[in-house]
Amino acid sequence: MYPELLRLLTCNDLEPEEPEELTRQILAAPDDPEYAWAQGDASIAMACELQDIMGEFAATSDKIDEAHEQIQDMFDDDFPGFPHEMFDHAHRIDGNVYFKWLNGELAERAVEEGGYEAVMFDTGADDRFTIFVVYRKDVARILELARALGLRMSSTTAEA
Repeated sequence: MYPELLRLLTCNDLEPEEPEELTRQILAAPDDPEYAWAQGDASIAMACELQDIMGEFAATSDKIDEAHEQIQDMFDDDFPGFPHEMFDHAHRIDGNVYFKWLNGELAERAVEEGGYEAVMFDTGADDRFTIFVVYRKDVARILELARALGLRMSSTTAEA
């Protein structure tokens, strides 16, 4: 299941042998001394390894506006900056409002594939979150695979 999930999270942008190689890394994470801090929690070690190895395909931060800058960097064309004007002056950012806006912007790209959508990933290890930009048509399958693998991924659409 991991190879399929990795292909979908990268919009099929991996070399043919990479999903299996990356899967081996994820599955080996619980025994990796780098994850000793997880104190034997294999699910957290594997989630953190997935987050780490997929870094170039995702935005990871504990702040939405910082994650947005990383999403901007994923696109060669002119992707809009963070919509600060949508939020009050107390700097409270409503995630639902932001993701509705973001998914509207993403839907206008990769139109031939049905557009993009943001998927959230939480390793459970800290307060950072990861946002994957994936093909909209693949979101249901990504969430199904994540559930089966015990990963905390969720849709960012209001109806999900």
